[in-house]
Amino acid sequence: MFDNNLIIEDIATFFGVSVTDLHATPIRKLSENNIWKIEIGQRNFVLKRHFIHAPINGCKFTPFEIELNTLKVLKSKGCNVPKIIWQSDKKQSLLIEWCGNQTLDDMAQKQSNWHPIVSQAISQFCYIEEAFKKSQENLTAYVFPVNQDKKLQEILGHCRKTIFYIIQASKKEKHSTHQKRIDQCWENISNYLFSKPKNLGGLDHNSHNILINQQKVFFIDFASIGWNWQTQRLVQSFNSLGTKQDTGNFVSLINPETIETYMSISGQTKVHNDIDLHHLLFYLSIIHRILRATSQPNHPDSIRLYNAWGDLKTRLERAIHIIIKSNLSNNFEANTIRQIIADCWLR
Repeated sequence: MFDNNLIIEDIATFFGVSVTDLHATPIRKLSENNIWKIEIGQRNFVLKRHFIHAPINGCKFTPFEIELNTLKVLKSKGCNVPKIIWQSDKKQSLLIEWCGNQTLDDMAQKQSNWHPIVSQAISQFCYIEEAFKKSQENLTAYVFPVNQDKKLQEILGHCRKTIFYIIQASKKEKHSTHQKRIDQCWENISNYLFSKPKNLGGLDHNSHNILINQQKVFFIDFASIGWNWQTQRLVQSFNSLGTKQDTGNFVSLINPETIETYMSISGQTKVHNDIDLHHLLFYLSIIHRILRATSQPNHPDSIRLYNAWGDLKTRLERAIHIIIKSNLSNNFEANTIRQIIADCWLR
């Protein structure tokens, strides 16, 4: 069951029960699974083992230490994150409270009436963001040193190339027809996004890390934190990818209604452009990954993407559909890019 059964013995000792009273089931079916459901009678818990036992990329702390301390701080602020029940510094392991096994990603794929839960999740998202803001003094030491400006620049570069590929693939539009318009839009988009301040928060945001348990929302996975853009985290958190689901496809939970909810809770009023542009980049990045996989189908990364997303042609059409149909702001540049893609794709 585990490389080292002593961890189960330690947990049994902690609860004062026999090892035979514990039942462990892998939650994520990976070759080296690190997350297990632990059942002790009628009580459920989650055991998370960190396999990286040393700081990486110049960080001062291990992922285990980052997550341990971040969860403690956020929990102390009243955030809906898992409570730590038991820890083993030596084995880099955490036993945390059970927060359910349905993710926001699961719900978005299977239900159409997701608005009430999404509203609650956005509320908790904002609460966690505020907790990070108030806890900078306690958490700054655990920041993962990632150059977010460089990452954004790379994303912008990939997305710009993707737009030109869509134009060329249409065979109905000439590259030169849109070159000047796209160049000007891209310069304005880049300047706008880079002018926005970054906030401290988690770095692993996706709808799989939002759990729903008895209509209550929890956020999980804080093994890396750092400085990036809050609206980027919002977009990453509230888009469902439907990974490794037979009929899975992309579902955007970002719409005018959810943006209004976000603004009313966060107190921010001028975020339409920010959300729209990060949303556009999110789906252009997805298209870039799909195109790269189809051009190199035997590459290990491409094989993993095929296994995760299935029919990439269907996925491509869905991503372009979301871009074209999104109506998130009156941003001239975003709407210009959308119109160019629509003109090329729908003719």
